Amino acid sequence: MTNKREEKNHKFTQPKKSKAGLYSIVGIVAVLVIIGSYFLFGNNDKPSASVKAAADIGKTVNYSPNDKLEQTVLDSKVENGKELVTTLSTLKEKKFIRTEYKANGKTVPLTAFIQPDGKVMVAVSFCEPCKGTSFHISGNQLICNTCGTTWDLQTLKGISGGCQTYPPQELKYTLDGDNLEIPQAVLDAWSPRV
Repeated sequence: MTNKREEKNHKFTQPKKSKAGLYSIVGIVAVLVIIGSYFLFGNNDKPSASVKAAADIGKTVNYSPNDKLEQTVLDSKVENGKELVTTLSTLKEKKFIRTEYKANGKTVPLTAFIQPDGKVMVAVSFCEPCKGTSFHISGNQLICNTCGTTWDLQTLKGISGGCQTYPPQELKYTLDGDNLEIPQAVLDAWSPRV
């Protein structure tokens, strides 16, 4: 009995262990999570890492803010299970093209343009909320001809307008010789985000 009493007495007479060390560790972990989240999700000024450009013209491009560069409409063709969007040499000359994938009962408007850093972007030529399919470039901005929504040409980050959240959707493409190509299966499976 004395032993139990001594245990209880010892339990209540000994100083309690401080939880300050535990709180410090939790605080440090929380700060690291916040910093990591910022770098993963909050730093939207950089181009999307989801799609890497297969083609690069090797020099930067400056589009005039005083000019309105419209899309040059080109015919497209499907060969060997791939959509030939355009050629790199045509894109170097025109800088901004529009074409349509038409196969297997599906039509997908496509665009390709040279970004200010010289990389080539291929995307679906579609402003989803307003259903616009044509765009123009003025300065370093991509502008929907239907609703006027404006995106940064390099990052596709929304600048103004009602459809900022839905820029033309980037597509992964390959450079085969001079041809910019997308597999038919990718285009057959594509559907609007909204």
